[in-house]
This record gives sequence, structure tokens and C-alpha cells, in this order.
Amino acid sequence: MPIVTTRSVVLQTFPFSDTSKILRLLTLDHGPQSVMARGALRPRSRLSGVLEPFADGVATFYFKPDRDLHTLSDFDLTRERQALGRDLQRYAAASVLCELVLRLAPAERDEELYRLLVRGLDALLEAIPGSVPGVALAACWSLVDVLGFAPDLSGCSRCGDDLSERPGRLDVREGSLVCGNCLPGGGTLPRAELNALRRLASGDPVGAAPSSRQVRLLVDFIRHHAAEGLRIRSLDFLLAEEVR
Repeated sequence: MPIVTTRSVVLQTFPFSDTSKILRLLTLDHGPQSVMARGALRPRSRLSGVLEPFADGVATFYFKPDRDLHTLSDFDLTRERQALGRDLQRYAAASVLCELVLRLAPAERDEELYRLLVRGLDALLEAIPGSVPGVALAACWSLVDVLGFAPDLSGCSRCGDDLSERPGRLDVREGSLVCGNCLPGGGTLPRAELNALRRLASGDPVGAAPSSRQVRLLVDFIRHHAAEGLRIRSLDFLLAEEVR
């Protein structure tokens, strides 16, 4: 039974018994893994208070290639992010990032995905008040991109117009922009909103707080293209925070 030591981010935790808990991790070297942290809920455990969502560190566990659950031996904390849980907007966005990885990450090593998740969580933690919504949407769109579900925002997918001078709309089903001439009807984005969407989707948090429409576009796009019928509960939470 080989012992594995690898950088890891805690995506999710839940109790297994009165004294133990199960962790869902994204590891740098082995992709998503589930581990049992025996005794971690005991008050005197060295892991008590360490194994919390959004934390990252170096995990050591006994790896069993033919099993889905491994046994955690140690976790050397690099950065705790419990402050994310004290701000509902930050917590909602961090939860979306982790749940997307949990549901959609490839089984094998993906260094780009790992580093993007860490960067997104750090950006949420360090964002100044007022900038959190933009940072949150930019981080979520970046993760959607690296997971392979990015929309085509280069121009109208039907006539080829670059939409630099006129409004367009994001056709969620097609995953691309369409101009008002090619697809008449509601949902057209003014140029300012369209430019904001392009910036957010490129990972650039816009200066002003994004509109509720931008949040809805992200949520609808993820639900249609990435979730494919799966219920990602944190998306409901993200929407609820936007309408507060």
C-alpha cells in the first residue's frame, strides 16, 4: 500500500462517525481523491480544526488504487481560508468553485486546474469589499474555461459580426453570442453588458459590481453546459446572495 504525499485543496468535508470525517480533495498529483481522516473530530487530534473546506496543504495518505476511499495519515496546513465562511458572498462563490471541481474535474492530474482553483480561492479571500461579486464571477468563468466549457464570445456565431458596435445576446444553448438580427427577441445585452461579460469570461473582474443579469448568465450557462442535469446546489446559493 503506497504512501502518497501531495499538495491538496479541501473541497468538501462531512462526518463519518463521532470521531472521524471524510474529505473530498483536489490533489496536485492525483486529481480528485476521497480520504478518511480517522480521529480528526476528537478535540485533542492534531487535525482538529485544520481539515476545513477551502484549506490547502500537503496531504499524506495511504493510496489504494483499486478503492475510492483512502486513509489520511497527515495534513500539513499551508493556508486556511476560514474567513471565506464569514462572508456569504465569498462563501457562495468559493462553494461554486469547489463544487464544480468536485463534479467535473478529470480523474487524472491537472496542474492547471489545481493552480486555478487555488488562485480563485485566494482572490476571493483577498478581494476588497465591493469587488467580491466581480472577482467571484471572473473566478467561476475561468474555472468553466479550464474545465472545457467556455462560451464563444468572439462575435455572432451565425453571421460573424464581431458585435463591437451593436448589442448581442448569449445563447445559452448554443454556448455563443448571437446578434439581434440573427436571433430577434428579448435577452439582448447592451454593449456595456456585453463588454463586461467578455471581461469576466476572460478572468478579468470588472471595476464596477456586475449586474444581476451577469450572475444569471453564469448560472444558466453552467447548468446547461457543465452540469448537464446535475444539481449544483451552490449555484442556488450564489443566486440567493445576489438578490439580497
